[in-house]
Amino acid sequence: MSTVQDAIKDAIVTHIDDVSTVKVTSTAAGHFDIAVTSPAFEGKRTLERHRLVLNAIKELMAGDAAPVHAVDSIQTKTA
Repeated sequence: MSTVQDAIKDAIVTHIDDVSTVKVTSTAAGHFDIAVTSPAFEGKRTLERHRLVLNAIKELMAGDAAPVHAVDSIQTKTA
């Protein structure tokens, strides 16, 4: 059985190159904290890093019945 957390992880690994770790924590119904480690973030500003993550999961946030209502926290690391 796949969870929303699994769907978020899968989307991030699919859309961001060389992801070494993804941690997704549910903080409330439809709310999540996300931590991603990838060399793809190297040389990018925080906003650019966050956009990469949000673009990866945008389909999970689309529509009235979207499983992801909000991302409360995004942490991005290069190593």
